[in-house]
Amino acid sequence: MSGMLEGLRVADLTIVTAGAGATQVLADFGADIIKIEGVMRPDLYRGGMNGDMGQDTAFPPFRTANRNKRAIAVDLKNPEGREVVRRIVRTSDAVAENFRRGVVERLGLGFRELISLRPGIVLASISSQGATGPSHGFISFGLTLDALGGVMSFSGYDEDSPIWSSARINYPDQTANSLGPALIIAAVLASRHDGQPRWLDLSQRETVTSLIGDQVLRTSLTGVNPIPTGNRTPSGTEWLTRCAGDDAWVAISLRSPSELGLVAEVVGADLTRADDDASRVALVRAATELWSESRSETETAGALRAAGVTAVVVRSGEQLLEDSYLRSRNWWQEIAVPDGGTERQRGWAVAFDEGGPDRIRRNGPHIGEDTVEVLREVGYDDGEIESLMERLVVSAPQSAPAAG
Repeated sequence: MSGMLEGLRVADLTIVTAGAGATQVLADFGADIIKIEGVMRPDLYRGGMNGDMGQDTAFPPFRTANRNKRAIAVDLKNPEGREVVRRIVRTSDAVAENFRRGVVERLGLGFRELISLRPGIVLASISSQGATGPSHGFISFGLTLDALGGVMSFSGYDEDSPIWSSARINYPDQTANSLGPALIIAAVLASRHDGQPRWLDLSQRETVTSLIGDQVLRTSLTGVNPIPTGNRTPSGTEWLTRCAGDDAWVAISLRSPSELGLVAEVVGADLTRADDDASRVALVRAATELWSESRSETETAGALRAAGVTAVVVRSGEQLLEDSYLRSRNWWQEIAVPDGGTERQRGWAVAFDEGGPDRIRRNGPHIGEDTVEVLREVGYDDGEIESLMERLVVSAPQSAPAAG
């Protein structure tokens, strides 16, 4: 591991994915991310959002979003527990959280309190709708943020059928945890430069809207709202065609309408029957779908590419696991599962000629797996740690190292 961010420590109070995914990126690049969870109320993502904490690392997405982190379990309602967190903050460059607005203040960990602990601290607050404004107290999930942010207004198949990006994709979370790491690093660099604290107020609702800014601008200039077109572009030069087999598809993308002739030649469409561009597109699409339904997706894409058409297979998750491109880039990372066996996790969306991360150091931790280690680092002796654990101010799994 290159340790590109070695020396950066983040007190991580995030849960689920919007915040945890952001700090995971920092952890991948060598930052020391200390995941702080409640003794009685750990990250609900451990149980796949259904409350089942019997196997606290059993949910694969949790393991990915929290890999390369250390974990400490603290009773945040106990004054002694909050003092544990304050000690961690004093040794940290940043604090990351994505609680409902007002929670960190009630815990005594608001921005003013953090500054008193470490004057140059960075607080990264990743929330549904920001720390100010009329909706700042609301909580939201992917469905409601897709709707509020505007993306659902044109993500459907037609104007009557808005479509959610789904709980599996959860687009608003991905916008926040993709942008968040860069913002945290920028704020830490600025703080190190002038010694001043920074508070990042990252609203998921705003990140969703920011990524459709061109659509908003077009509507403001023309007064016309975009109409969802499903898998069709307005020019008709991109579409999906179904192939033989279960849920098998090929994506076709033409550089210009003039390339319709290339597709027509492959699929046997007679363009002389078309009167205008719209009918040419409709004729070729219909002929393509009739032609491809009896061919595999590999055969379909291959024949179109041989004719000079950009056509690719729509990959399933199983196909991606064996994808030759990803394997050649060493994108898939083999890592031990906490309770035995191995799994493949996604790698990094960026490659370096040298100096970048070369492996995942550890999988997502058990609740409080590193409690003793972290407490020692922030100044507690073994007797104090044992007392805190006996009184359930902190906790650690039985398999974790004991104090003393």
